[in-house]
Amino acid sequence: LETDALTIGGTAILAQATAAGVGAVELATYQEIDTSEDASRVMTPDAFAASNYGLRYIQVIVVASGTAIAPTDGYAHIHIPAGLNGMDLAEVHAEVNTAPAGSTAIIEISKNGASTQMLSTNLTIDATETGSDEATAAVIKSDGTEAVATNDVVQVNVTQVGSTTAGSGLIVTLGFRIP
Repeated sequence: LETDALTIGGTAILAQATAAGVGAVELATYQEIDTSEDASRVMTPDAFAASNYGLRYIQVIVVASGTAIAPTDGYAHIHIPAGLNGMDLAEVHAEVNTAPAGSTAIIEISKNGASTQMLSTNLTIDATETGSDEATAAVIKSDGTEAVATNDVVQVNVTQVGSTTAGSGLIVTLGFRIP
């Protein structure tokens, strides 16, 4: 609200709500929730879910620091707990301690077996880089395979590690959100 009261035809109908009293409110957008700087707006569950606060992260050390990665299906398995039931995979990131050389490292994310891919464009880490944020962006599928349920198992598969030197140490971060 731009003023401290809701007015119709110049007549105050309802005062703006405060922590101490009932009144009119303005709904916050998810961007306003992200900044956490406005005490006069209220949030809806939908806007909260769309905000940064609606994300839940799981991070897994797939390969120990200093250990070379190798092409492997099922390098790591992540059990989906009840708290993530019904959420969608919304963010993915991979990081190595030592960059691959010669070619990219490629990481797949699958669900309940290697054949159910959750990404249409896999995570890649470019040669001489250590994070997937410098490479072609991974693309999460939007065909239902991005949704997780209690007791699903998400696995990390590595299909390429670099051509002259394999990257070493691998950490994968997955972010989940209510659709």
